Parts: sequence; structure tokens; C-alpha cells
Amino acid sequence: MERVNEANVLTKECIVTALLRLMETKSYANISITDITNLAGVSRMAYYRNYKSKDEILIKHLTDQEKKLLINIHGEKVDTFKDVIKLISNFFLSNSQVIQAVYDAGLSNTLSVLLSERVQCYFPVVVENPAGKYAVHYYVGAILSVFKLWFDNGMVESVDEISEIIFNLINNADAIDYIVIPKI
Repeated sequence: MERVNEANVLTKECIVTALLRLMETKSYANISITDITNLAGVSRMAYYRNYKSKDEILIKHLTDQEKKLLINIHGEKVDTFKDVIKLISNFFLSNSQVIQAVYDAGLSNTLSVLLSERVQCYFPVVVENPAGKYAVHYYVGAILSVFKLWFDNGMVESVDEISEIIFNLINNADAIDYIVIPKI
């Protein structure tokens, strides 16, 4: 039974690796299941035994990367929301290609769910509090919007810079000062 599990793990790794390699040369939308199976050296049956779609490969890969990140940072001191923002910034930077493909595939809601879970893990919200139910989603939406703009602008700012920008916007009661309201 263990040999079957090892073969299944190897098959999954080959499929993920093939998709990531194909994304280096082709747009995500133009990658077919045939492209993936040919490069991975697996049959379509083996592919569909493990994944329903290439979108599922991306999401599974991101959650696996997040698990590795959590294992790596387990010993680090994460006491503040600023620390969490920096960890998320590093995660976005190191997984930028996959995250961009997630955006391109229209799966940004999945990123929102992952980020919401991560923020709630470090800073639990009392669900009974009406404002608390919405607070995490409010901040997650804002953070994802800033990360998307960071991606779209070529990630020019460093992780430290983008983390500081996000933290200051969230922590600044006067964030509205950054907006120019047109006179009518």
C-alpha cells in the first residue's frame, strides 16, 4: 500500500512541476491538460485521479506552500499585525507566479479565504460582535487590493516597503488623507 501512496505523491509532484514549468513559457489560459500530462509524463487517467482541473492544482500548490511557510515560521515571534503583514508579503513575493495565475484564472476569492483564515488564526475575532464579523473581511479585501496593485506594478517596492505601506494604511485613522476628493 505504501508503494501506491509513494507513486501517487510522485505523480502529483510531476503534475504540479509540469504546470509551474509550463507557466514560465505559456499563459495560464493557454495551458491544456494535454500539455500538463505530456510534460509530467503521466496519463490523463492519472491526472484526473488526482485533480479535477488545473485550477485545483494551483490552489493545492498554494495551500501546500502556506503550510510550508507556517512550519518555517513556527519558531519565529509573530506578535503584531505588522508581523503578519510582512509574512503575508513574503508569501506573495515567493509565490507571485502562482498567485498571478490564480488572479488570471478568476480565483481571487480563494486568496481572500486563505488570507482571512490566516489573519483570524493570529488575531481571532469574536463572531458575536457584529462589527467583528466584518472587520477581518474589510482588512483582507484592502490588503488583497494593495497586493494586486503591487503585482500589477511589477512588485517594485520591497517586502519591507509594501508591508510598511499596508500596515500604515490599516493603522492610520487618517488614511482618508491620502485621497483627493474632487470639488464639485
